[in-house]
Amino acid sequence: MISRLTILSCLLLTPLCAHATDLPKQGTDSYTTIYVTVTASTLKAGNRTVIVYDTYGVSQNDNGRPMFNAMGVRCQGMREIIGTESTNRGTCVDTDKDGDEIYTTYEAKGAVGSHIFTGGTGKYAGLTGTADYTLEPVKGPDGRGMSIVRHKATWKLP
Repeated sequence: MISRLTILSCLLLTPLCAHATDLPKQGTDSYTTIYVTVTASTLKAGNRTVIVYDTYGVSQNDNGRPMFNAMGVRCQGMREIIGTESTNRGTCVDTDKDGDEIYTTYEAKGAVGSHIFTGGTGKYAGLTGTADYTLEPVKGPDGRGMSIVRHKATWKLP
């Protein structure tokens, strides 16, 4: 009887165990996110412009690996422009198909920046590391902000 319960338990839990082991404990990955700005508010003060924005996007791992693959993304941030210098700062939540989340903060000077992984939920709990990125603006048909962002990430799970 015990061996039947053990076998049944293993068979029932195998899909969960297999899914958890798909993710290595650390790695380096390249991924691309396409962002669309859904709201933005602009304040001008002399030679300074401040834009507070909310963006949504989709991330895809460039090599088809499980980390950062097929994730929905939401970021809220602020861009400050003084003369020709631009600084972006904000926070993002990336959500995978299981509903597990990755949390990041980011900062960029112009089109070059870095995300810092600050944790997550589920399989991403305790995530640390960084993702350096470059941003390529895309002209939207209605003037809405759009961009292609290419990331190079180094990360670790506990």
